[in-house]
Amino acid sequence: MDSYYDDGGCCIVHPDSANLILTGGRGPLTQTNWSFVISRSRDGGTTWTRINPEPSSAGFCYAMTVASSQTNILYAGGAIAGAPAVYRSTDFGATWTRTAAAPTDTVYSLQVNPVDPARVYAATPSGAFITKNSGATWDNLRGGTGLRVVLQYPGSPDTLVCGGPAGVSISPDQGTTWTPMNTGLEGHAVTALGFADHGGAYLIAGTTGGSCYAWQFETGIAENGNPKSQIPNPKPVVGAMPNPFVSYCRVLGHERDEFLVFDHAGRQVGTARGDRVGVGLTPGVYFLRGAQAQAMLRVVKTR
Repeated sequence: MDSYYDDGGCCIVHPDSANLILTGGRGPLTQTNWSFVISRSRDGGTTWTRINPEPSSAGFCYAMTVASSQTNILYAGGAIAGAPAVYRSTDFGATWTRTAAAPTDTVYSLQVNPVDPARVYAATPSGAFITKNSGATWDNLRGGTGLRVVLQYPGSPDTLVCGGPAGVSISPDQGTTWTPMNTGLEGHAVTALGFADHGGAYLIAGTTGGSCYAWQFETGIAENGNPKSQIPNPKPVVGAMPNPFVSYCRVLGHERDEFLVFDHAGRQVGTARGDRVGVGLTPGVYFLRGAQAQAMLRVVKTR
């Protein structure tokens, strides 16, 4: 693996090939001035090519991501010469061009919308940002300060989660409104987040205290090692239609089943039959758990 430079900011394996690996960090410009560096290997880490887009300026690459809908497009972010910076590649990371604009603070994480490669989210100390035009302009979605990571909920790109010193927050509406979900975090600052599928949606949080926490959206949070985080007999995740919905929706293939309804904090807020779910719910993200299946749904408004 690459250890010649200080490439400790980020590392990704390209989804198209395990042999294509990219790391980001800093490389020596002088002993007192380190520059923004991206390293690229096409042979699984045996040999590396280093790209230094602005070799005369100090900087650090903290974040890198691939557009899943157009995998030749990658983004990298961090800071150069004390200012935030984002770069874009359209050739699998071989060459990079600085975007026309950047968020107003150092970029610590990036994620591309799974359908639109021009729509990218960034986490910064000044909040979560979004560009809808490949980095030409950026808008602040807030979500807190000191943010280290922002993610989209799998299967629901409008639902965002972010993490930082204040813990974790969730937004069901592309960052317009945010709700804390910190029960069980015990005040630990969040430095990393990731989703895992373990018979249901899990959000894994790494913290500055060294602990790892798992939030299961249907039941809430538990620290690692808690038996509550182990799900016996995982149930299949099925679709709800329409989703998002206005008045109610149905769970495909399970219209006659009974479901428990949970909000984003893991609180049970009701029960429903699969052919008429969501009546009376306020706008937000909800999770269904039944004897045979589970599902996620989003309410945009009720009437």
